Amino acid sequence: MMILPAQFDATPAQALLDAAERGLIGFDHRLLKSLLSRPEETLAALGGLVAGGREPQLLDLTEQAFDLYRQFRSPAALPFYISLLKRRGDSIPDELVEALADIGAPAVEPLLQLHDECEEDDRADIVFVLATLGVHDERIKALIAGTLARDPYEGALAAGLYCDPSMKAVISEHIAACEDQPQVRIMLEECLEALNQVRTPHQPDEIDIYAMYPEKTAPLFEQIEPQEVLEFFTCGDAEYRARAAMSFCDEEYTDEIRDRLLELARGDADARVRGAAWRALGERIGEEAVRGALMEALKSRRGERDEWLGALVGLAGASAEPGVHDAMMEAYTEAETRAVALQAMWRSLDSRYKKYIAPNLRSDDMDVRRQAVQAVGALPIPELALELVPLFNDDEVREEAIFSYALAVDHNTTPKSVNKLFDMIADKAGGLSESEEDSLAVALDRRLERAGYEPVYFPPEDHQHGEAAAPAPVRSEKVGRNEPCPCGSGKKYKKCCGA
Repeated sequence: MMILPAQFDATPAQALLDAAERGLIGFDHRLLKSLLSRPEETLAALGGLVAGGREPQLLDLTEQAFDLYRQFRSPAALPFYISLLKRRGDSIPDELVEALADIGAPAVEPLLQLHDECEEDDRADIVFVLATLGVHDERIKALIAGTLARDPYEGALAAGLYCDPSMKAVISEHIAACEDQPQVRIMLEECLEALNQVRTPHQPDEIDIYAMYPEKTAPLFEQIEPQEVLEFFTCGDAEYRARAAMSFCDEEYTDEIRDRLLELARGDADARVRGAAWRALGERIGEEAVRGALMEALKSRRGERDEWLGALVGLAGASAEPGVHDAMMEAYTEAETRAVALQAMWRSLDSRYKKYIAPNLRSDDMDVRRQAVQAVGALPIPELALELVPLFNDDEVREEAIFSYALAVDHNTTPKSVNKLFDMIADKAGGLSESEEDSLAVALDRRLERAGYEPVYFPPEDHQHGEAAAPAPVRSEKVGRNEPCPCGSGKKYKKCCGA
């Protein structure tokens, strides 16, 4: 069901969270404001969201649920927090410790129960959390004393946080007993000093949840079902209509979607939407009727810049058509439209546009610079590959520069040689983040495909490659190849900056 931001306040909190989990609405300030304005309803909805036994959805909203629970500081969050503790891994995140401390006394009983259920090796972690609550309870004190007996170092850490002066004697006894353990002795002495201090009551930190999320973000049009995307073609938000249309760029789609895109391109009231639809129709440029409609838009809509530019990019695959080249050059000569012209040029894969790329690699216009960088890898232009290396230090285009360099640089290309190329590029870049590793792997797979090989980093699921496959890098959770591209185009990364 389509839910627009204007409808958030009139929509039940449970329905909003369900829609966000399915990617049908974005987690942004508008959604947060609506959810935070009705604490009881949202807390009840969060309980349903994090309960076990639910069918997996497009998005895991565990982090978002945690952020919302921290805002409310309600004991209703305790089952969720305890579940996070149970699957914490090797350490407990500081944010989770602080969230439990914000709740205070109501957290004691659930934590004591968890302590009793834990394996022996994990109990010190729970004692540590209990000590941070700022709640004096004889049961907590007894657990700290037991931890001191088993592990003086861990026990001293907990005792110092617990800050009960009555524990001075037992701490002093442990100090006397560990003459041959200087590090433990130092911790115990620091603990004893802490017990001389007056512990101030816990004060929850003020957390600006709005700083953690974008002001506005759209549904995940690239990942939801096509029929769900089509629903947005008729919504009242022009930005949503445009992004919904753009989601079909660089994708194969049905005749029904083609026809709906044509309707949108010809009849929408907003030029941005019409331009987005024309651009998406470029995927059907081989169809005479579609190509004719795009050419007509290019000829007749010069006064509607957004629509005209959308048609131009849609026609990138038909650069030999009369008028398309002239339109590209017209757009290139104007500073405001040069970035789109460059995009159309590299998407055309037409070698005659290579000469326009080098002058724009150092452009002050970020959009122009980004398109020029992508063009080096897309066309490709090996002689400009070295020009990209200094851009590895340009945070604005670093990832695109690494990607394009991988596609353009002169290097042997076989399923075995890409390992060396991967390492060489990583070294030139001064190391890679997880998202950059993922991006580089996509580029090298594309390079292999150009050379007639199957991809090795992200092979098709049903493919059994005869060659020894390259080890796949750690997949990024920030920018996966099927996630929205960070450049803001609205397309999948693998189909945009990763294409």
